[in-house]
Amino acid sequence: MTVARSTFLAAAATGLLLPRVASAQTPAPAPIRIGTTAGDSYAEPLYAKDMGFFQQAGLNTDVQVFTNGAGVTTALSGNALDVGITNAISLAGAFEHGIPFQFFASAGTYNRDEVALMVAADSPYHTARDLNGKTLGTTAIKDANSLHIIAWMDRNGGDSSTVQLVEIPFSAMAASIARGTVAAAPIAEPALTQAKAQGLRVIGHPMDVYGEHFMVGGWFAQTAYIEANRPLLRRLTAAIYQTAQWANTHPDESAAILAKYSKIDLDLVKKMSRAPYGTSLTTAMLQPYLDIGFKYKYLDKQLKASDLIAKL
Repeated sequence: MTVARSTFLAAAATGLLLPRVASAQTPAPAPIRIGTTAGDSYAEPLYAKDMGFFQQAGLNTDVQVFTNGAGVTTALSGNALDVGITNAISLAGAFEHGIPFQFFASAGTYNRDEVALMVAADSPYHTARDLNGKTLGTTAIKDANSLHIIAWMDRNGGDSSTVQLVEIPFSAMAASIARGTVAAAPIAEPALTQAKAQGLRVIGHPMDVYGEHFMVGGWFAQTAYIEANRPLLRRLTAAIYQTAQWANTHPDESAAILAKYSKIDLDLVKKMSRAPYGTSLTTAMLQPYLDIGFKYKYLDKQLKASDLIAKL
């Protein structure tokens, strides 16, 4: 078949007669799967996601919100996540049982006004010694919450060996105190602000046993993932600390994001005490947990914080 010259020229101009060349496009990198909870000390991934800090750093991320920290740890140990946020005792317990976890960045740090041991307003309990022989609430018999309660008891004139610990969800702590089911229990924000409004009384701040400046939660990953992705994690850490600086100086804006994900009333989030976020990670922010955990046999071995912190 003869093609008219005008038709040929038109086709050539539009490129229709050019040979098709397969374009080799570089596939987009797999997203960093990040696990966290919608708690104040663990909220950095939520802020970074909504404010675009991860995107600005050129990071492809998949932020997944879990109902509790145990879910994050389980998912990460099963390779369903790449990085997550957890507390020092949980990570140390996993580490000494052969699960190769390490921290690489700090998340929320201690604010003593954010969590307290509380009793009923009309209770006769005013000191640690007053709680001897009583039943106390905790989230788990051998977790970070129960550890600092018993350490606080002994450090402040009480005898932790005489108390009975019972497991109660954080959401039920205040009601359990009001009913007399327990004599005292730790309550964290936002429930702490609500409990004070309901008349419960603060008897102490058990987390003081770890010092004035320590890490409440930290970013962690499996050691193999860290070793294979150091440049990527350095970029992630920079974005994390950029997020920390923003959150520390923009309480109203961060409150709106936290309220959205936690489903907590925005006015309550603005009223409650908030966690400051760390912009570095040192052994001093971690070692007190490990020393007290070993003293009370929550950990089988005396661990060094340097072994639990990755070098990026």
